[in-house]
Amino acid sequence: MQRSVSRQEEKAELEAVLASEAFAKSQNLARLLSYLCGKYFDGRACDLKEYNIGVEALGRRADFDPTTNSIVRVELHRLREKLKKYYETEGLYDPVVIVLEPGNYAPHFLARPEVPTQLAPQGITPSSESAEKLGEETEQTGPERVPQSFWQLTKRTLTSPPAWRGRRLRRFLVPMLAFILVAAVTLAWKAGLVKFQAANSGVLGLEGEKVAASDEPGQVLRILSGYSKSQYIDHAGEVWGPDRYFSGGTALGGTPQFIDRTTDPTLYQNCRYGDFSYDIPLKPGVYELRLYFAETIYGPGSLAGGGESSRIFNVELNGRPILSEFDPLADAGANNTADERVFTDVTPAPDGQLHLRFSRYEGTGSPQDQPILNALEIVPGTPGRMRPVRIVAQNNSYTDRSGQVWRPDVYASQGRLVLHNRPVGQTADPGLYYGERFGHFSYAIPVATGRYTLTLHFAETYFGPQNPGNGGAGSRLFDVYCNGVRILHEFDIFKEAGGANRALVKTFHNLEPSPQGKLLLTFVPVKNYAFVNAIEVSSEE
Repeated sequence: MQRSVSRQEEKAELEAVLASEAFAKSQNLARLLSYLCGKYFDGRACDLKEYNIGVEALGRRADFDPTTNSIVRVELHRLREKLKKYYETEGLYDPVVIVLEPGNYAPHFLARPEVPTQLAPQGITPSSESAEKLGEETEQTGPERVPQSFWQLTKRTLTSPPAWRGRRLRRFLVPMLAFILVAAVTLAWKAGLVKFQAANSGVLGLEGEKVAASDEPGQVLRILSGYSKSQYIDHAGEVWGPDRYFSGGTALGGTPQFIDRTTDPTLYQNCRYGDFSYDIPLKPGVYELRLYFAETIYGPGSLAGGGESSRIFNVELNGRPILSEFDPLADAGANNTADERVFTDVTPAPDGQLHLRFSRYEGTGSPQDQPILNALEIVPGTPGRMRPVRIVAQNNSYTDRSGQVWRPDVYASQGRLVLHNRPVGQTADPGLYYGERFGHFSYAIPVATGRYTLTLHFAETYFGPQNPGNGGAGSRLFDVYCNGVRILHEFDIFKEAGGANRALVKTFHNLEPSPQGKLLLTFVPVKNYAFVNAIEVSSEE
C-alpha cells in the first residue's frame, strides 16, 4: 500500500526542487513549477487551463490563443524533462517525487516506495560530473518507471555498506559506490528494467515523455507528414516528430484553420501529397497503426470547390491493400474534419520494415487528385484487439484509481464543454464526472474491424434539489444513437441513478464499426440538453 504524502512533505519537496542546481539555472521552468504547485496547494487546480498558464505563468498577452500557439505544451514538456533529470541526479534519494502527467497540468506528489528515513549514507551523492553525463545519456530516450523489487535490491546492495568495512575503506568505496549506483540505474533504464512506480497504479510515477524522435525499435512512433519542425506536443501530452522515412511526394503546409472533431488542428495543417511511400524500421512484434487525414482543399466553402469524389486514392500496407478507393472527405463526413483510421495486428515485413504506399486511384471517371496523409502513429498493440479508447469530457487528461489514463475530450462535434466540480457519489472516481459535453452533439470514435463494448458515464449535477437547476426526475430527457441505432430512449439520468450527483454507468455490447471505421455516437435532446461525462470503448473477445 502506497503511503500518503502530507502537505508539509509536498511543500518541502517543492522547496528542495526549486533550490536545486538544475532549477537554479532554469528560472523560467522554476517559475512555471511554482505556479502549478501554488494553484494545487490553494485548491484551485481546476484553474490550470492552457490559457491561464500562458498568460499568468509565461507572461503572454491577453489575446494569447492556445489553439495556434503551443508554447504552454512546449514549456510543460521541458519542465517534465527537467524534473526527470533532477530525479535521476540531485533528487535520486528524495522520498517524494513530483509528477506532471502528459496532458494534465495539476502536479501529483508521490511517495517513493520503501525509501528509508535515512535516505543515503553520508557522502553518497552523484557527483556533478556524473550527473551531467547521466542527464545527457537519458534525455534523448526518456526514463521509464522503476519496479519496486529492483529499487529495493539496488538500495540494499549499494547503500548499506557491510559492518566490517573500516573508515579508511569506506572513504575509498563511497565515491565508487555512488558511481556504480548511477551507472546501474542508467543501464537499467536503458534496458527498460528500472522504473519509479507508485503502488496500486500502473501509470502514475516518474515517467518521461514518449519522444517520437527517438525512433528506437519497439517504441511509440508519431510522425507529422510534411512537418519540418523538431516536434509538436499535442493536448494529451504526446510528442509528434517531423516527417521522415518517406520517399516521393511533396510536403505541403497550410494556414491555420478550424478542423472539426479534434483539439489539435496542427496535426492536420501539413501533409505529404502525391504518390509516396513510407518505409519504417520496426522491431518484430504486433503494432497498432493509425492514419490521420483531413480534406482541407476540396469541399463546400473552399476555394477549390468540389466535394465527395474530388480526391480518391489507395493505401497499401506491406503490399496488401488496407484502404481502396479512399475518399477522405466522404470518410469524415465533411471537409475540414479530422478523420482517423485504425489498423490492428500490424507487423513489419520480413526485411524489418513497415511499408506504406499511397497511390492515386486510376478510375474510369474524371481525373482524381493526389493522395494525402497528415500524420501517422505506430504504437505497440495486442494481438486481435484494439487498445482501449477512454475519453473524459474535460480539457485535461484524467488518471483513475486503477491507473488508467483518460484522454482529454476528442472526436466530438458540436455541443459545449463545461466544468462544475460538484461532488459525485457512488463512484471511486468522482473526478471523472467533473466535466461534461452538453447540447446536441456527436462523437466519431475510430475503431478497427471487430466488435466492441461501449461504456457511457453520467452524473446529473445540474438538476436536483441541491443543484442550480432544481427539479428532478423528468427534468432532462434525451436519446443516444450508435451508428444510427438508438441505444437509449428518453434517457432520464436522475431517475435511473436514484437522485442527483450520483454516478451512473451504461454499458452496451457487441457493437460493430460503420463502413467508415467509426462508432458514431449521437446525443439528441428530447427535453433540455443531452450530455455525457466520459466514454470508454474496448474490444470484445
